[in-house]
Amino acid sequence: MDRLLIFSQILLGILGALGVSNYAPDKLSEQLIYVFVAFVIIAIISYIPPKTIAKISPYFYGFSILLLILVLIIGVSTPGQHAQRWIPIGPFTLQPSELAKVAVVAYLATFFHNHSDSQQGWALWRPMFIIGIASGLILVETDFSTAIFVFLLAILIMAIAGTNFLRLIGIALFAAVIAVFVLAPVLNKYDHVMNRLMVFFNADSDSDESYQPRMANRAIEHSGITGLGPGIPVRVPAAHTDMVSVSIWQAIGLSGILSLVVLYFVIAIRGMQIASLKPGPGSLLAAGATPLPMVAPAVCEKISPPCLYCQVMLNVQFL
Repeated sequence: MDRLLIFSQILLGILGALGVSNYAPDKLSEQLIYVFVAFVIIAIISYIPPKTIAKISPYFYGFSILLLILVLIIGVSTPGQHAQRWIPIGPFTLQPSELAKVAVVAYLATFFHNHSDSQQGWALWRPMFIIGIASGLILVETDFSTAIFVFLLAILIMAIAGTNFLRLIGIALFAAVIAVFVLAPVLNKYDHVMNRLMVFFNADSDSDESYQPRMANRAIEHSGITGLGPGIPVRVPAAHTDMVSVSIWQAIGLSGILSLVVLYFVIAIRGMQIASLKPGPGSLLAAGATPLPMVAPAVCEKISPPCLYCQVMLNVQFL
């Protein structure tokens, strides 16, 4: 295991715990459990050779697709949420779309390692279906941001693998058609996406949808550059998940946010360095896994400790 990556992950875990405890102290123990489980997974995966991951990637992808189907049947949603994203497992919940991100990366990295010559022909139909089915099922959950993230991540992996630009455009269009075909029956559930888009361009409006970003802006302005210190309640909805960055800012100020940015950049740079040195399928696995914790917060508009920090710790270990 790479010491720099482990150190960066520990610091991210500390910042995540700070953000959670500052908003909901009663959830701190749960957050620490997530961090502990993440490091256990790190220890396990660090002993698995990349070739073994490559061999099981088709089965892992199939398993993630089954879970994406299962969540549509028995999945639950949180109050006020549009998406049916979680499968209850005892006191915890599993979000299959998070596994799908890793599964798509592993499958595509393995495919392009084993079929490097297929980039010159239309054997690329398999990645089209892999991307389209995964993104489409996530869209059915009405999890728009994650579906777009999986789609863009898959295209990025194919670009890194050296896929011809015109073929890359063709794959993207074909996969989009598959995703839309799967999405068609639930298209009427996506009114909230347009509402959120309107809020993005008009955050100062008095609509209910703009309440959270307005409160977040006020909290940041009130906290100033140095923050208010840990322990002061955060008056922003979901400040332990979607808006955890606001919770961190209120606790320790701009230094906390800058620390987050620096840590993500450290992981990104170190991840690509390792990818350039890895032989065989490990190179594409590393190159594909590195963007997962980097891009997800930007696309999903959140830094969510329960899933993201575990995801950072898990996916970086493909390196």
